[in-house]
Parts: sequence; C-alpha cells; structure tokens
Amino acid sequence: MYRLVKLINDFRNYFIFIGLVIISLSLISMSSSSEIGGFRTIIITTVGTLQEALSWIPNPGALRSENKTLIELNLQLSTEVSKMRKALQENEELRIMLALSQSSPVSLIPADVVQKSTAQMRNYVIINKGTSDSVKTGMPVRSSAGLVGSIIGASKNYSIVELLNNRNINIPAKLVNAGHEGIVYWEKENYLLLKNISNSLEVEQGDIVVTSTFSSKYPSDIPIGKVLKVTEEPGSHFKRIIIKPASDFFKFDQLFVINILPDPQRQELIKEIEDNFKLLEQMAKK
Repeated sequence: MYRLVKLINDFRNYFIFIGLVIISLSLISMSSSSEIGGFRTIIITTVGTLQEALSWIPNPGALRSENKTLIELNLQLSTEVSKMRKALQENEELRIMLALSQSSPVSLIPADVVQKSTAQMRNYVIINKGTSDSVKTGMPVRSSAGLVGSIIGASKNYSIVELLNNRNINIPAKLVNAGHEGIVYWEKENYLLLKNISNSLEVEQGDIVVTSTFSSKYPSDIPIGKVLKVTEEPGSHFKRIIIKPASDFFKFDQLFVINILPDPQRQELIKEIEDNFKLLEQMAKK
C-alpha cells in the first residue's frame, strides 16, 4: 500500500498530464463549440477535485527535507543557547574576579586555563601566563571562590598549576568559627579531609575552612572549603572532617596567580625535616 501511495505521489503530475492530453484529443475531435465549453467546465472541475483529493498524500522527499531542516535549526539554536549560558557564566565570574582583584591586599595576576590533565593520581592545569608575566614557581593560585593550588613550573608564556586534589598536598588550615587548627589533605574524588582536630573540640557542619597563618606556602585566610561531614574515627583521638572544596576541581576557566613567593628559608627547613622523616621510615622498614 505504501509503495502504491508513493508511486501515485511521485508521478501524479504525469498522470494528470496524460489525462489532460487524452481530454484534449477528445475535444479536438468534437465540432460543437458549445459542447467543448461544457466539457471544458467538467474537466476543470474534475482536475481540481482530483488535485484536492490527492493533496492529502504526503511527499516523502519533502518530509525528509523538512525534517533535516528542523534538525539543523534545533542544533543551531541549542548551540546558541549553550554559548549564551557560557557567556553569562563567564561575565559573572569575571565581575567577581574584578571585585576580588580590587579588594585583594596582595597583587593578583589574572590567567586563563588552556589545558587540564591528570597523570598518576596527580591533577594539573596549564594557564596562559608565565615568567614574562612575573609568574614564578611556588606562587599560590586561586579562583574567585577559593584556593586552587600552586605553580610547580613556568615557561615564558605558560605555567603548570598543581591542584589541591593531589596525594602530596597538605595545607595548614583553620576553622573560621571555631578557630581550631588542622591540616588539609586530599581525601578522594572531589573532597578534602581536615585532620588533627581533637574529638574534644566542637566542629559544626558548614563551618568555613581557610588557610592558616602557619602555612609557609599559602597566604592566610584564603577559603579552602566548608565542612560537609564530621565523624569520630574508632580508635583515634581525632575527628574525621570531610570538606567540600570552595572551588570545584577542574570547573574553572579563569584563575588568579597570587604574586607572592613562600619564604625560602622556611621551605628549605620544612623540606629538610620531611627528608629526614622519609629516611627514618625507610630505615624502619628495613
């Protein structure tokens, strides 16, 4: 049935043409002009009726073309909507970053993220600012929301930022409301862990965690995140405090390099102590 309908639809103009030719030949054979006039009226009415009767039959070719046009239009509109949403988000983030830059007590170097990568449980981003922009290895990096990481390598025009979601990260931090001091580590996935907070101390869910004055690498009072969950670990004298980072890992396009360097003497002393601890651990294993 479908093939028959398609055949009629594809060749209906030819069928009408053949019918008209037959009618024309019939008219030529007639001698009476009055008969021709009457017959012409009948034919015109019949042709119009046939065309109207056949107009309900869909044209597969036209439908395919219309469907393709609608799909392309839908893709174009969805792309435009996505671009508009991204532009609005970027504008909002840029306004926040501008306000932060104007109110910051230290110099900030704005940068765009050009690449994001992960290698052996260590996460990095590359920014489009380097030594030609006064960026140096060791400088802290933050987003408009909070701490992101630090510079571990810089070329003339680009720098590598080691993010907080790395296994070797440890940041001296404090709880804003309670004032308790601890160390922040990467827990797993998208969470951080605040350690060394005694079970005897009160910690509330939602409390803000910031860098402390005891950090030799980061300036104090930079937001790190907020307390998501507090539990007591069996057999331990310390609480287990899960932190949701202030700046979601990898979900940023613009960053600030904080234009300060850690105290080299403190860094050297800390490195020496850490090396000694590692040596003692190796000796204990033997």
